Amino acid sequence: MKTAATAACIVCFAGVAIAQSAAPRAIADAQPLHRWAQHNVQFHDNGTVTANGQVWDSADAYIASDYFQANGLRCPVAFTEAELIEAEAFALRGSTADCSSGSTSILPEYDPATGDVLRIPVVVHVIQNTGGTGFISESRVQSQIDILNEDFRALPGTNGAPGADTGIEFFLATEDPGGNPTNGITYSTNNTWFNDGGSYWNSLAWDPNRYLNIYTNSASGNLGYVPFLPQTNPGAIGSNSDRAVVLHSSFGRNAPIANYDLGRTATHEVGHYLGLFHTFQSGCGSASSCYTTGDRICDTNPENSPFFGCSAGRSTCGSSDPIDNYMDYSYDVCMNKFTPEQANRMRCTLFNYRSSLYVIDAVGPCSPADVTTDATSNGEPDGAVTLSDFSFYLSLWSSGDAAADITTISVCNPGAGGDGVDLSDFSCYLATWSDGCP
Repeated sequence: MKTAATAACIVCFAGVAIAQSAAPRAIADAQPLHRWAQHNVQFHDNGTVTANGQVWDSADAYIASDYFQANGLRCPVAFTEAELIEAEAFALRGSTADCSSGSTSILPEYDPATGDVLRIPVVVHVIQNTGGTGFISESRVQSQIDILNEDFRALPGTNGAPGADTGIEFFLATEDPGGNPTNGITYSTNNTWFNDGGSYWNSLAWDPNRYLNIYTNSASGNLGYVPFLPQTNPGAIGSNSDRAVVLHSSFGRNAPIANYDLGRTATHEVGHYLGLFHTFQSGCGSASSCYTTGDRICDTNPENSPFFGCSAGRSTCGSSDPIDNYMDYSYDVCMNKFTPEQANRMRCTLFNYRSSLYVIDAVGPCSPADVTTDATSNGEPDGAVTLSDFSFYLSLWSSGDAAADITTISVCNPGAGGDGVDLSDFSCYLATWSDGCP
């Protein structure tokens, strides 16, 4: 949505299609918990919602209203054209130019088919009010992580199967910033925080350079939002405010709000967090300059305005609108894909803007001698045979650990074992180690 001729604003509906507005009613004895300045959205402790003099019985009724759709209340990420120019100047100083605020370069080094799987640790901060509204169970949190992986990996047999495999995965953090074991979920009860106020991120954030921080609360009357794309405000990357916010009732599988119950709000917001614009960014753009206009992607059909609902056949720029793309505003059930070029841009964003965020899984052993990683010596293969592998095996063999029993006495047969730890095991390992990787 353009708010003025010289300003662009990412306001992500993620599928707010309204058949008819929910009728407002009078309100009595409702104490406002929070006020969102731009639209005066107030969530009340009796469950009602008010906005600029209108009142709805519930958050569901508010989200199903014409007011919500007409005002673009979903995930505000506002930036002016001047800020885009400034961000572009930053990008041109390095390889960040490959996926800047102004352009995208589709390059083989960002192709998920030829690269590693990039795994992102996630911490979900569940914020509820004193009445318990906003609580999300651990199982529902995990279901949202599962959905992200279904969508970003285009897993067969899932709703995300038709899309491109981005080679990006997500997992709930297993270690907190202090090195302590964790399930990757925090719970807070605070009325102000629940209504998206009070700078809660300064109290709750885990190092945003190392974790994707997702917060669930009222999302300021939106379905969700990110405060900025990394390309539009690179100086804020890694600050406590670097986050994704999702309305608690649209989070996870079988979420309570109709039409937004499949977890695609989070998929949409994480797409922004990894550098994607809306499919309708700046309108139709130019077909001959699709990497520098519109959404800066050429394999998403141009779109002049957001789509609401689920009916196919809409065309606003001379071709079918990409209503099945996660970066449009369709109902959750209609969204099922990222494109290959969107995958390329997101991986470019990780490499060049969020390089401390992801981890790469071990590639698997290249030979029986590849028993440990150089970095941690923790017994996990890393696709290379080095002295650390030899030292790790020697420590196992010296202690008589059963893991060192890799061969029978008569035949050097790694993986057979069963005859105890003896010199034949050491000789077998030494021969295999000397061979290195195939």
